[in-house]
Amino acid sequence: MHYTLYYKRKLPHYQPRDATFFITLRLDFNIPQQYLLALNRYRETLQINYADSEEHAQTKEIIKKKSFAYEDELYHKCTGEIDVSRNPCANILKTKLLAMQDEFFYLYAFTIMPNHLHILLKPLVREGEQVSLSTIIKSFKGSTARLINMELKRERSLWYREYFDHWVRNQQELVNVIEYIRNNPVKAGLVKDAREWKETWLNPDLWQEQ
Repeated sequence: MHYTLYYKRKLPHYQPRDATFFITLRLDFNIPQQYLLALNRYRETLQINYADSEEHAQTKEIIKKKSFAYEDELYHKCTGEIDVSRNPCANILKTKLLAMQDEFFYLYAFTIMPNHLHILLKPLVREGEQVSLSTIIKSFKGSTARLINMELKRERSLWYREYFDHWVRNQQELVNVIEYIRNNPVKAGLVKDAREWKETWLNPDLWQEQ
């Protein structure tokens, strides 16, 4: 798909030129009804709490971030048919992301969770045109779904059709997102120290352990 500034499926997707994005993909699993009800109640509470704000654009962004963080916590509670943080799945996902760097994007970081994946990247300009997020997602999902299904001898869809993306506005937010990605396995209770999770990758050009 060609680059466009904005398009919408179930969720809106806004891609400013020369921007960096925090992307979350999840597997095609059903979120239990009680979790969906809790998420909807939380979103309603956010709308009420920020109803009097005069900064409309800023308020929408705060609500979006808080709603995403809450939904991400729900993923930690869900169990699916497969766990992509284990091999051979994890190796397929890592290999594909690293292989796409030179052609599709600059990769800052990612972490592979049991039923979802967090990625921080900046789309490249190729032949004078910026690579679209939709092209990146389609290429990644299609290739990894085919390979994982072959390895596991399954035929069902692997990825949920929609995805979450957030435009990273500044350097401080970039650092915050990297920390969010790095600490997600700890928050999910998978490890006690972020360095213990082997399925997190941080670009060595940008990050050094203290």
